[in-house]
Amino acid sequence: MKAGDLVLLQGTMWSSYGREGEVGLLLETKLMTERSGYPDTEFSRVLWGNGEDKLYKTEHLRVVQ
Repeated sequence: MKAGDLVLLQGTMWSSYGREGEVGLLLETKLMTERSGYPDTEFSRVLWGNGEDKLYKTEHLRVVQ
């Protein structure tokens, strides 16, 4: 998974933030070591069609072929 890929949000429980099943543009991926509750977890910033961007756990995203 790399910046510029189209990704599908699969999410779990609260992680989908109402966008589960939507496709967005992956902007960046980085390891977050200081984010409360998620030590050493990889997050990705996704841009949605409405111009909103948000962080999601990378494991909740899948590249669209």
